[in-house]
Amino acid sequence: MKLKELRDQINRIDDQLLNLLQRRAEISKKIGSLKADTATKIHVPHREYEILDRLKTQNLNLFPEEAIDKIWSEIFTASRSVQSPNRVAFLGPPGSFGHTASLSFFGNQAEMVPITPQVDIFTEVETERADFGVVAIQNSIYGTVRDVLERFQHTNMNICAEIFQPIRHHLMSKSPLSEIKRIYSHSQPFAQCRLWLNKFLNSVEQVEVVSTSDAAQRAANEPNTAAIASKLASDLYDVPVIADSIMDDPNNSTRFLVVGDQIVGKSGKDRTSIFFAVKDKIGALWEILGVFEKQDLNLDYIESLPSKSKPWEYIFFVDINGHIDDDNMLSALEFLEDLCHDVKFLGSYPRGAE
Repeated sequence: MKLKELRDQINRIDDQLLNLLQRRAEISKKIGSLKADTATKIHVPHREYEILDRLKTQNLNLFPEEAIDKIWSEIFTASRSVQSPNRVAFLGPPGSFGHTASLSFFGNQAEMVPITPQVDIFTEVETERADFGVVAIQNSIYGTVRDVLERFQHTNMNICAEIFQPIRHHLMSKSPLSEIKRIYSHSQPFAQCRLWLNKFLNSVEQVEVVSTSDAAQRAANEPNTAAIASKLASDLYDVPVIADSIMDDPNNSTRFLVVGDQIVGKSGKDRTSIFFAVKDKIGALWEILGVFEKQDLNLDYIESLPSKSKPWEYIFFVDINGHIDDDNMLSALEFLEDLCHDVKFLGSYPRGAE
């Protein structure tokens, strides 16, 4: 009887949760109508981060924070879907880690648009064929994705958010491990799973293909083959995982940036990205870095790129802790305008959970 009473309580709570979600959807629909009337953007990342921070503060660690992120991510997505579903461009084919990152941020209700190559994602957003694009900018092992970084020099789109996606490689096949004669994957997963492969499948042929998604498709159709790919690819192409998390480094992670045409407000935990081109004089970079120090701004990341306009002249990509609307950030950028050939603001956005 005690178990039945407790289950009855759970049922009543579930009924209340559903009722509250329905009421939330009704209010979201009204908000969507107001936004449409005023041409306001549907997706407001900083507002969602504010809600999550408030809920986590009230939670007092009684409910898993990771679960709060996942549950409210779906709630946010469902709310946006009753207003207007987002079209999100990612690096295809479906099942890629870019696809996984896009789903983790925008949820299952968003319309996902696979694009190849990755730099063409910018064009999809610029031409309004997609509302947002998700592009990989850095990997914790392999560093910066240079072609994406360079493409940021030539777009009017803004960075609206960032996603840190753990990279977990799985071996998947319709055959048992002992019968596998060939493994498909991209060159990077092969390199990142070298120790496991040498230990368990040292004599098996390794064939490089254009993507992990392509690898999963091949393993789905060819007997006695396997693929190294994501769990999402396993689900999409119906290839069972036969060895879980075979990567050598369990901390492998890729940072993705969400690009769109909106300016994102302050969340309280923000990052700002800029490009600047230094003048050709002794101590120019040292002087610029001194500006950030004087304004008490912490640089999270700095990367140099050839300017391509003049030999041996460089531009710098910088991530800075803070928001463009912060007084010290505005002061720093004003100083940079005087010290640099050019300063390009790429966006201020909530910092992702690493």
